[in-house]
Amino acid sequence: MSARRKQARTVVQRLFLTYCVVYTLTSVFFDHWGTKYTGLSEAACAPQYIGMPSDDGFRQRLIDQFAPTLVFSLGEPSDLETEVIVPYQIVPDREDTGRYVWRGAVAYQIDYGASASSVRIGIGAEGRSFSLSKSVIRVLGWAFGLADLDAHFGDVEMFEVYLRPTSEEGYWEIDRLTLFPHGNAKAYPASEIRCFRDSPILYVSRGKHAMYPSLQECNHASVVQRRGLHLIAEQCSIGQLYYLVTSPEFDVGDSSNPINIFETSPSILENEVFVGEDAWGRCFYGGHGDIESLREKPCRARFRWW
Repeated sequence: MSARRKQARTVVQRLFLTYCVVYTLTSVFFDHWGTKYTGLSEAACAPQYIGMPSDDGFRQRLIDQFAPTLVFSLGEPSDLETEVIVPYQIVPDREDTGRYVWRGAVAYQIDYGASASSVRIGIGAEGRSFSLSKSVIRVLGWAFGLADLDAHFGDVEMFEVYLRPTSEEGYWEIDRLTLFPHGNAKAYPASEIRCFRDSPILYVSRGKHAMYPSLQECNHASVVQRRGLHLIAEQCSIGQLYYLVTSPEFDVGDSSNPINIFETSPSILENEVFVGEDAWGRCFYGGHGDIESLREKPCRARFRWW
């Protein structure tokens, strides 16, 4: 065999060995990474016929028609069937008597902390995000004495959909959306809101449960806002669609007619979750567990007239 052929074979073997090592390390340390985020078949939100505020059942139709669709990520650890409820209210906008505000609190038993977060390195405008593998999380848990870093009971993320009548009688449309990812309010105009089957879409970060109007924004966001390397970045993908239950059972009313659904809802009482909550207390904590310790933390969500 010629020296050139031997040299070529050595190079190929080294390249193959390098590939195997990199692939193995990537598989051990990471379970997902990518830069492209493809959403659902989204479209601009169109006006919907609801009727006039004086009509019977007007508010319920407004709630049903504009209920958001929550898009949960692959691998979402929460049991969406039994652990998630969405208390809601719909009230007139105090700044514009023609508008209504559809306010909902998506409540979970557990925030899964670092085990549900990603790592993101900001390289250019696109960046690159990936999530740590379970083996790395276990090592971190062993090092810090925690199974899930920063995990805690009682997680709640709120949204507000502002609705206004159009020039065509009886038709209503989305005027504005306000989200509160991890307690930080951010408003979006109608032009930045997308719908799927006439329902506004909200993408939910895996295990951390903050909501965003697009996959791109979620996957370029971090729980702690810092430039460059993000050790607790959000991660969204298309896993399971969750259609909000808008039964009056979960309507908390308003300050003139407050309803504590945690004492009246058959579903909540049957599942024995969110025990001890008060929808109209100083703060809505969104989960069960040590309520006294939760009360020491800043309030991120509450129902109110305004």
